[in-house]
Amino acid sequence: MASEQTVTTVSQLPNIVNLRRKRGDTFPFSMTFTNSETGVPVDLTGSTVVLTLSPTSDPLTDSEEIFQLTGVLSGTPTDGVATFTMTALEADQEPNTYFYDVQRTLALDIRTICEGSFEFVQDINKD
Repeated sequence: MASEQTVTTVSQLPNIVNLRRKRGDTFPFSMTFTNSETGVPVDLTGSTVVLTLSPTSDPLTDSEEIFQLTGVLSGTPTDGVATFTMTALEADQEPNTYFYDVQRTLALDIRTICEGSFEFVQDINKD
């Protein structure tokens, strides 16, 4: 009887998540990172989670970055939640579609865990 082999394909590519915010809004927003196969939260213990915004989807250098936000791990790190807060200057972007990615660094392991478009929509109130 021949042995049966199972092949599991694991994608190393980040999940695509498109974000949309009103220009000027500085309230915090949270992202929950889960294993796409099991739905279990990613354990962020000891990790640094950084969101980088760029005007292009394929920047040639980091000099094109608009800003970077370091996520604050909320709750317990095993919940997989990082919260990001923009300053007023960071939130005051020209209404347009930009691009971002979120990288998780744990020791020497750097992994892009999600990416997508980040749209700033014109606000009505200019305060």
